[in-house]
Amino acid sequence: MKKFLACLLLLSLFASCAFADEPAKLKSIDQLKTERLAAQRGTVGQFLAEDLLGDNKARLLTTYEKYVDAIASLRQGKIRAVVMDEMPAKRFVSEVEGLAIMDEALSEENYAIGFRKGNTELVEAVNKALAEMKADGTLDKIFDKYLTGDYTEIDPATIDFNKGAKGGKLFVGTEAGFAPYELKVGTSYIGIDVEMCAAIAKKLDRELVIENMNFDALPMAVSTNKVDMICAGITVTDERKENMDFSDNYVVGAKQVAVVRADDYER
Repeated sequence: MKKFLACLLLLSLFASCAFADEPAKLKSIDQLKTERLAAQRGTVGQFLAEDLLGDNKARLLTTYEKYVDAIASLRQGKIRAVVMDEMPAKRFVSEVEGLAIMDEALSEENYAIGFRKGNTELVEAVNKALAEMKADGTLDKIFDKYLTGDYTEIDPATIDFNKGAKGGKLFVGTEAGFAPYELKVGTSYIGIDVEMCAAIAKKLDRELVIENMNFDALPMAVSTNKVDMICAGITVTDERKENMDFSDNYVVGAKQVAVVRADDYER
């Protein structure tokens, strides 16, 4: 009888432990405050995740150079959510089975092009080009091309980089893992930011040269003149304004969201 009771006790303990190890499904952003999260290094997503986790950020937040690595970690169950921009999040959800975006956004933000502090002449020239592109519908056409069609079918050779321009070259730093804004295809690049910068370069009579690098390296690259400007869905923040200048916004109301496993999310 004692052995039987002991077995029952052990079974009960195992059952209790198994039940305790199964966390409740995610329903709200607030639940993420005590969960393991991931974000791309140097992005607003990282800063939002840090704010969300508070004193636990060192223990619970993992940062990656590329979004794809953060998503892989999510699928492997190492983390419970990736904090990232909505547009690339939608791409991952559409292409990777078993992912979902939580309905509640963490923030809304604006995108602009970044410049070395004090590079007023180039900022004004780019703002003039952007204003013309907004007025004549060029910018809308670029967005429609990538947001309403299958951008994976776009041939990089169809994008005019204005090669051999008399005005010299316009070096633009980006991180080509942020589709549909920038994406590397073979040895070339496509994306909203790429085509927008190509159109700007043409208006400035300069040849567009894309410099692909890690996102967290972009601010230093522009501040040390390794590139003329940086364009990679860069959010305008007060902190970044202290170290670089920005163009007028070309995206308003972009969202930061949490990507989770679909089987771990209950709407």
